[in-house]
Order: sequence, then structure tokens, then C-alpha cells
Amino acid sequence: MGLSNESKQKLTYLWKDENKIAWIETFIKIANKEGKIVPFFLTEEQRYFVDNLDKDNIVLKSRQLGLSSVTVALSIRACIVNDNTTSVLISHNQTSTNAIFDKLKQQFYSLPEFIRPDLLTNNRQELSFTNGSKITCMTAGNKDLLRGETVNGICHLSEFAFWKNSEKQMKAISQAVSESGIIIIESTANGFNKFSETYYQSKNGENTYKPFFFNWIKGKTLFENQYQLAVERYKATHGTKLRHENLDADETQLYDMGASLEQLVWRRQKIATDGLETFKVEFPSTDDECFLTTGQQLFDSKRIDSISNAIIKNKITYLQKDKIVGLPLILQNLYPKSLQIYSIPKSGERYYIGVDCSEGIGQDYSTAIVLNKDGEQVAQFKNNQLKPYQLADVIDTLGRYYNKALLTIEKASGGHSVIERLRYDKNYMNMTKYKTYDEFNRAIWKVGFDTNNKTKSIIVNDAREWFEKGLLQIRSRGILDEMKVFVSNDKGGMGAISGQHDDLVMGLCLAIVGLKSNIWYPF
Repeated sequence: MGLSNESKQKLTYLWKDENKIAWIETFIKIANKEGKIVPFFLTEEQRYFVDNLDKDNIVLKSRQLGLSSVTVALSIRACIVNDNTTSVLISHNQTSTNAIFDKLKQQFYSLPEFIRPDLLTNNRQELSFTNGSKITCMTAGNKDLLRGETVNGICHLSEFAFWKNSEKQMKAISQAVSESGIIIIESTANGFNKFSETYYQSKNGENTYKPFFFNWIKGKTLFENQYQLAVERYKATHGTKLRHENLDADETQLYDMGASLEQLVWRRQKIATDGLETFKVEFPSTDDECFLTTGQQLFDSKRIDSISNAIIKNKITYLQKDKIVGLPLILQNLYPKSLQIYSIPKSGERYYIGVDCSEGIGQDYSTAIVLNKDGEQVAQFKNNQLKPYQLADVIDTLGRYYNKALLTIEKASGGHSVIERLRYDKNYMNMTKYKTYDEFNRAIWKVGFDTNNKTKSIIVNDAREWFEKGLLQIRSRGILDEMKVFVSNDKGGMGAISGQHDDLVMGLCLAIVGLKSNIWYPF
């Protein structure tokens, strides 16, 4: 029996790329948590993911959100809708690979016969179809991974944070994916590695990957039975359900983010069983807490969140350009993309500017943080394109604008050039100095700040103290975001995790050096 015109029209509609979700929900069935085969109706998170896929994608997620099921469904669709399509599903170990292949076979055989192509190959690794398409399941670490393959469909890298030699394998995989192929890197967190680096780079717009983050709060339907069981256990123990007035500070914050009381009861019981840090990694509420474990993060996360929320709630932002009178032209040209001013200079008041310099080649940033005498942030500069001689012009103008502020300039990278130009070409004299000794034990004063392991530890810990004691008024969420990923490593080093930046934090540390010095060189 042939298809009716109505059926043909529906198929035409479903075969269009913009109707992927409708295709999946029409044809694909999955095994639910009770093991029953049911139509695959996508959750809110799954729908968002499918609707917003790009060519290169990286997904940081909470556990058990069902994204693997969606990716399998997308792979099947791609290979049926388009002839001669190759999709590859790669997992971190053989057990997981087997589980994905079982999911693939289950979904494939759930298809109606009239759209399901005949199989040419059906083994523990691959399904190939009579239309020339195929889906291969592989395990990461295979020395022949994608050798000789051209992937023009879906390429899914599952639990990428747990791969060994991930950087080398990622490079090989990227070369195998054609222009029409789609890469999906997906994982829960596993500390600092190639996955965390790639994810943060994508957030910063430093690579081609589109970032996705899915927390546990929005997945209200995924653990519905567990939530209800947790509520019943709590009620049996306490004689009543959890109420809003019973929430602690962390729970109140999560509630404000959208978590239900049922979810928070479940969270309490999970933490009691597995511990808080394990819960944060497996069921994160923010992307930053995924990667951080106890003892690594240097700046207090609760205070960071508190200040960040206050900035949002109070709508603290930089001044509009037309509200700033007397702003020099060089600074006008940088406003507000590179320069943001929160408070204009007051007559007779002293200001302190910490300057962290880069080479201006598009990688690390040159930054300048301006503080007043009370530790209030009044301005911020951030740019990775200005060469040292151009940066010197900007810092000279910014310093003079803020009443000839005291400059504390880190000497590394392009800092030495900036200092020399400020001192001898611009005749800018109000800069911090440090003392060294020559071979005759004579004191020599040098301009700038010499950062080494010892001095960096001192200024970072000073900044931590000032921050935690409430001696600073941070206006920039950029600084707070960098604080979240500013860590100490196993070797005693300090700085941003791989793939992130700490240039604003270092600018703040240097500004505090100047503020603490109680030194001023009038000119």
C-alpha cells in the first residue's frame, strides 16, 4: 500500500533539518527507567540542546540528563535522512561503548519498518545500512581511532574528561570530521584536564566550540521518583515536609536559582551519602564548581557568589559614556569594550592602579584595575591586542586621569617596555619601586614589581585576606569569574586553571600592593 498524500507531506516536513525534534519524537522509542519501551519525548534540556547545536559543540553536564540518548537518536536520523553518512560514537571505556551500542540497536529497531533501512553489517561495533550510511561505536585509546575515516554525520565524544591522551586523540578526531560533520564533546567534570580547558576556552570565545552547560536543577523530571522517595523519608523522620524556613544559606541560594523543595531534600540525602564535593562534581549547579575540589580554589566561593549576586540584584554596572565628562580621547576610543569606569575621579583623592602586562598578541590580556583609597574598584581595563608601546600610552592617560595615580606595574612580559616608556618618554614618576642589592651590597631601587614564586604568593594571599575581610568593593563580575578558577596546584603554584585567565585578578593584586605601600611620588 502506498503512502497517502497527507503522509507524504508529513514525511517531507519531518525530513527537513529544522524538524529534528519532531522526527525523533515521531519515530524513535527508548527504554525508560522501568525498562519499558516508550516514545522518545525530549525533556526541556534535550530540546534546547538539539535546537542549538552548532558544528563544533562542547557539553558540560550533570549526570543522567539523557544527552547520550539524544545523540544516538540524532546519529540514526542523520544516517537515514542522508545517504552515505558516517557517524561515530566514541566512549571512554569498553563498558560504556557496549552500553551505547546497545542503546543504538534498541533505538534503531524501534523505527517503523517503512523508514528503517536494511542492515549490511550488525556487530558489536557497527551498524551499516543499504543506503551507504553507517554508525560505528568505538572506545577511546584505540591506536587506529578513525584512521582512514571521514565523518560527515555525528561525531560524539562521550565522557571526554575521562579519556587518556585526550589532546592527541582530539586532534586526530578533528582531522577526520568533514565540513558537514558535527562534533559533540560531552562529559561530566573530572578535575582540570583537556576537557575543562576546551570548555573554558569555548566560553571565552577562544576556540570554535559552542559551550553548553546543563545543571541538575532544571532536570526536574529525570529523578522525579527519587525526589518523591526522598520527601517520604524526610517526612517519616521529621514528621513534616521540608519548608522554606528550614533551608540553610546554600539551599536558599539554590532555591532562588529554581530548585524545588523536593529537589533540595534529595540533595541533602545525596550529600549525606556521597559528600558535598562529590555531589558538586556529579550534580553541579554552576559550571565552575564542577571542576573545583576542596583545597584547590583560593578565593572563597561563597563570598564570590554573594558579591556576584549583589552586583546582579543591584544592577551595578559601568557608567554610560555620555555621563563621563572630560574623558581623554584615547580612553574614549577604548570605552566600553576594553575600559569600564564605575566612578569618575574625585578632586584631591588618591587612586591606585595595578597593571598586568602582556605582549599584545591576542593571547594573555593586559589589565589595569583602579582602586580608590578605601579599596573600592572605580575602573577596569582589559585588552589583549595592544602592543606594549600602545599600552604605555593608555596607562599614562588613565593614570593622569585618576589624579596621577600610583602605578604598580608587573615587570614580566611587556611590563619592562611599558615602565621604560612611562618613565622616560612620558615622565610619569608615581610608580612603585622595589629594592635590590648590587655585588657591593649597595641598595638599588628599581621601578615596577618583580613577580616570582615568593612575591606572587604574598600578593595573592594579601588579596585573599582583603577580599574575605570585606576590605575591597569589587564592581566587576569579570574579576569574580577569574577568582572562581584561581587555584593552587600540587606543586605550590598559583593561577588560573588551564584554559582560563587570571589577568584581572593579578591586576587587582598589584593595585593592592600600591594601596598597602603608603608611598606617593608627586610630580
